Amino acid sequence: MTSTPVPPTMSEDTPWPSRSLVLLCGVSLLAFAGGLLVTEWFGEIGTDIDLKPFFIPYLLIAAVRFGLPTLAVGFGAAVGEGVLDVFEGYELDDPVGFVGYVLGFVIFGWYLHRVADDPSSRRGLAVAAILGAFVQAFFESFAFFLFEPAAGTRQAALSLVGNTLSHGILLGAIPLLFFVPLARAHIRTRLRP
Repeated sequence: MTSTPVPPTMSEDTPWPSRSLVLLCGVSLLAFAGGLLVTEWFGEIGTDIDLKPFFIPYLLIAAVRFGLPTLAVGFGAAVGEGVLDVFEGYELDDPVGFVGYVLGFVIFGWYLHRVADDPSSRRGLAVAAILGAFVQAFFESFAFFLFEPAAGTRQAALSLVGNTLSHGILLGAIPLLFFVPLARAHIRTRLRP
């Protein structure tokens, strides 16, 4: 029985094996849900403003290339949030938030890998983290405005700004700028083409 040698790096065109994508999705789900269990213990800071450890899926996305791996991480994180939402009490805005999570993480990966073109660039990490959090926070604030009868435009705008700051900077860019240099060798040699 002969085996085919595995190339040391994968090019952008090389498809990821399905098992690897499922594993990546599962790791993202468990890691993000675990982080949420810690950060949600603090509760909401203001009306619909909370702490979410976006740096966890962001680190995974920085370590893989853009495309299906990025989508797998985003989907896993969104499912992790969704599972916890079911235990906390399902709300009408949760499906809108789910879409926001997936799109926010995909936008983070798109900016980091396609626009900045360097997943270890400090500027690229910061801009991508804020951009991804803004996209997710936009969906959350829109859903808050749509489904919360007492919420007005001002409350939705505060939710958008507050969640962008908490997810994108406090628990997004700041931890990324600390952790990515520690994993820089791994990001550049193992998982990137």
